[in-house]
Amino acid sequence: MAETVIKKTAELRTLLKEGQTAEQKALAKEGRLCARDRMALIFDEGTFVEVGAYIGRKRTELDKETDDSFEPVITGYGAVNGTLVYAFSQDFSRLHGALGEMHAKKIVNILAMANRSSAPVIGVFDSAGAKILEGVDALAGYASIMNALETTDSPKIAVVAGICGGATSVLAEMFDIVVGAKKTGKLYAGLSGKLENAVSADPSQIDIVCEDDTAAVTKARDLVKYFAGVDVCADDINRVLDIEDILANEKYDMHDIINVTFDAGSFTELCGENAKSMITGLATMNGAPVVVIANNPSYKDGFLCTGAAKKAIFALETADIAELPVVTLVDGNGIGDSKNFEEKGFSRVLARLASEYAKRTYFDRPTVTVTLGDSFGTAYAVMGSKALTGGIALALDRARISAMNPDSAIAFLGEVKDESKHKEEAKSWADRYASPLEAAKSGHIDDIIDSAELRQRIGAALAMLL
Repeated sequence: MAETVIKKTAELRTLLKEGQTAEQKALAKEGRLCARDRMALIFDEGTFVEVGAYIGRKRTELDKETDDSFEPVITGYGAVNGTLVYAFSQDFSRLHGALGEMHAKKIVNILAMANRSSAPVIGVFDSAGAKILEGVDALAGYASIMNALETTDSPKIAVVAGICGGATSVLAEMFDIVVGAKKTGKLYAGLSGKLENAVSADPSQIDIVCEDDTAAVTKARDLVKYFAGVDVCADDINRVLDIEDILANEKYDMHDIINVTFDAGSFTELCGENAKSMITGLATMNGAPVVVIANNPSYKDGFLCTGAAKKAIFALETADIAELPVVTLVDGNGIGDSKNFEEKGFSRVLARLASEYAKRTYFDRPTVTVTLGDSFGTAYAVMGSKALTGGIALALDRARISAMNPDSAIAFLGEVKDESKHKEEAKSWADRYASPLEAAKSGHIDDIIDSAELRQRIGAALAMLL
């Protein structure tokens, strides 16, 4: 027994030496990292503690009698800027990162540890697939990880650093945020998936696309700050905004508003290349992390379509898992009316969106909604309205809130007698029936604010709710 421990310890020390295998050197030429390199990037220097280092893979008929290699996955915990974080990384340099029963057991164990501590988890995927000779044991291993992910309440960040196909792609997509390496990451579900299809080819499956393995792992580390609680902030919460020139353009880019409203440089967009009429992401306000959901008037007038609604749903689910406040910025010209949307189950998707916002009330989670411009019909109801969330609802004095778009309303009511005056009639109707004052009179808007105090008022609302 003592000889076995001594041998294992010697092997472990050898593995800790940088670039000690030909496989690792070959991967390095491709810009790919081994598991220990990734752990060094993720954790503060000297804080990583490995868990399950001596767990060995089960023998198969191809193994030599003396072969007792370690599993091609490293698991453990440590500090990320002082915050406790758990992590695992598959290691393609050993057995091509093949997953078997004991491989899965190590990942399930680290997820359970993270769940007990309510600490964030970073999972790095780089595996050619299952250990075929383990048969159902390997498949059951995938299923056990799926079960553990579903029952783990900790914030989960996945990194698609290398090959991530078949059941492994399902594991990655069960994480709250998925970061992909454009040069080295390959994400596909089917057995016929082509390895040349990089993750950037399908942005609907990746939240953040980075250039390579190193950049993706570093980004995962950076995302931990959003799950680490309130931090010291150098940005003045009472900073006055000068955004009237931006808002004067009917098709302004909401990114410009987000970047100046939240703490400087704090916004990280999720799924930026997918459904661009909706913007979702993470930011901080006075050092406190928040989830941001916003219509984007610069793209299709900020219409709420199937894809946009799904983006908002995913963002709300992330907020729910991490127990983060949600700030919704509304300025969209209603919901899309495409037949294609209906064929994709538009009503059901909108129902899910409403349900996720309504959960904010049930779990008593802080929600602040600000109407910057247009908010009409069904879109008003499902995009974080006060009656839906029970949170704070604010509006700029330029906002227009009504059951129908003013242009459509006057046509529907037959109030346009002279078509040349259509625009003038629509404005008159909006001033009379769609002003934020009318919504405030009914208690659906808590206050009408000036654009200059947008940052200050959102910050104050969050501080009160928290």
